[in-house]
Parts: sequence; structure tokens; C-alpha cells
Amino acid sequence: MGGCCVSTPLENDQPPPQQQPQTQHVERKNDEVKNDEGFVNWPFTEFFLSDLTMATKNFSSDEIISESAEESPNVVYRGHLSENLGFVAIKRFKNTPWPDHEDLESHLFQVEAQDAAELKHKRLVKLLGYCSDGDERFLVSEFMPNDTLAKRLFHQKNMEWSMRLRVAYHIAEALDYCITSGFAMYDNLRANSVLFDKDDDACLSCFGLVREVTDYDPRPTGSVNTESVTYRFGTILVNLLTGMQTSPSHVPEMINGKDVTDLMDPNLKGKFSKEEATVILKLASECLQWKNRKSLISKEVVATLEALQAKNEVPSAEMVELAKRQDVASSSQQQEAEPLHEVPSSEKTKQQEEASSSSQQQQT
Repeated sequence: MGGCCVSTPLENDQPPPQQQPQTQHVERKNDEVKNDEGFVNWPFTEFFLSDLTMATKNFSSDEIISESAEESPNVVYRGHLSENLGFVAIKRFKNTPWPDHEDLESHLFQVEAQDAAELKHKRLVKLLGYCSDGDERFLVSEFMPNDTLAKRLFHQKNMEWSMRLRVAYHIAEALDYCITSGFAMYDNLRANSVLFDKDDDACLSCFGLVREVTDYDPRPTGSVNTESVTYRFGTILVNLLTGMQTSPSHVPEMINGKDVTDLMDPNLKGKFSKEEATVILKLASECLQWKNRKSLISKEVVATLEALQAKNEVPSAEMVELAKRQDVASSSQQQEAEPLHEVPSSEKTKQQEEASSSSQQQQT
């Protein structure tokens, strides 16, 4: 079997009643697949394994886009899934210890994926669909073209302070939305989970919202859970301060008793606000010590980070382009308006005569 399971027949081209719906092969441009909020207009879809196999060239290692894939329990591939979706990201669960109740577990996986697909926020990558075939499990999402926070921060090492504040705010915004929408858990939140879209805005991967049911083992209330969303958000804040990739369990001892200036990423070359960095470190410390099941990532935390990034706001790619167009238009209008300010020749003669008369009176 091939083609995706969902069909959207063309207008005025409906198939006969007995005919099975076929995959639509109409190429959609970016402005046609995005609505006003920037989300892909695509219904939650169950994909065939054959679709994903073809999209990833039989799960070729050349199409792997997840970092440290050999160490991760799951792998993410880039795939091209027909003209309807174009490039997508496909998460393949490597080790799925499904018990004897495979049908029940498959159903729970589908329900969790479908619930996650209902989430729509500008800072959250949209989940497009899933695939469940035997003991194989896959998730399919939008493809984010501009790398991960981990790659930019730990390898490229060229992220400015203002951009780090912007990332912190965007991810807090995404997590707050997920939590208030009933998704208080996130699997393995880390710098690799933060992706950058075409406008260079940070987005949270949707893959962490769907966990393997059999692997979930929450810690009891009263102990610090290094896998909790709050704790992991704290580690990301420390990553943004230090520029270093550190094991989550070692982050508390890394910052304990340290002055913020001693922790700061040397690649910043001192170009940061100590006052702002102190606020980030305080938030990180609170996240790393949080023991309550209720998330610390609240509206107040989002507001604090929003205020910090607003002082150092980095324009998006669209805003930069708009500013350039406005500058060009303003310059053009100014050039056209200049002749209107030229003094008429008769007025010039009158002004010259008055100036000459005034000069003669002064000399007398």
C-alpha cells in the first residue's frame, strides 16, 4: 500500500462513490499550506509504513537529522512526503518494548499522538501524524530548517546574548502553553528539542509530547525529578548562560556557589548584561530545586523572560526584510520630494537683494 491515508479530493473532481480516495498530488506552495497563524493546514494523519520508508530512502543514515543518534533511544529522519507536505521530520522509536497487549498500547500511542496534534501555538512545531505498524512506531512533524539550539550553542558557538534571551522566552512560552493545555510531561527536554524555523524563531519540538507509555515512571512528590519539565527547563537556561553541554544530573553542582560572571560563556566576550544574567541564573536555580508536581513555568516566569528579551529584542527575518523595504521606500520618497523644497528663482532674487541691502547698511 502507498500514499498517505488521508485524501483531499480536488473541487469539482470528486471520485465515483465506489472508488477509493486517492492521495492528492497537487503541489502546495508555502503560503497555501500555512494559515494566518503559521500552522500547516493538514489534518492529523495515519501514515503507511511504506510512505515513510520511501520518504526517508529506506531510512537511510544520510537522512538522519537527530544529533548523537547512536546514543539516543530514538532517531529522527528528514523525509520528503509527496508534494502535499514536502519535507517533514520523522521520529522512529528504536526500542519499543511493547508487551503482549500490543493492540492496547498501539491505541494509547495513537490517542496520545492525536491529542498532541491538537496543540497549535506559534512556538510549537506541529505534529502532522503517526504510523503504527506491528512493533514499529513513528511520529511525523513539520520540518524546521535552521538547526537546533544544541548545534548553534555547543558547536557553532556564535549566539549573541540577545538571541539567548529570546530563545529562553520562546521556550517558556511554548512550555506554558503545553502545560495549561494538559501536557505537563515532556520526554527528554534538552537543547536538541529546541528548533529554529524559517524566520529564525525558536520552537519546541512536538515529539517530546508523545511518550512511550511503558517507559513512563514518574518520581514521587518531594524529590527532585531530573526528567521533569521544570528541571529540564532549568538545564536549558544554564546551557544558555554557559554555552556548555552538561549532563542534567551534573548541572546543579556546576552552578552551585558560583558567581554569574564565572559561569558566562566566554564566546560572548563580555557582551551581556550581568543584571539580566543574574535573573536567568536565579530562575535556573529555582527550576533545578523544584520538588512540587505543579510546574514552576508559570505566567510570571514567561512575563519575566518576555521583559528581558524585549530590552534586547532581535528582529525576525521578516521584520528585517520589512525594515529594509521601508528604508528603500523612504529614501525614494525623499529624493522625489527634494525638488519641491527648491526656492523659486524670483524668490531667490528678492532674498539676494535684501541681503545686499543689509550688507551695505552694515558697512555704512
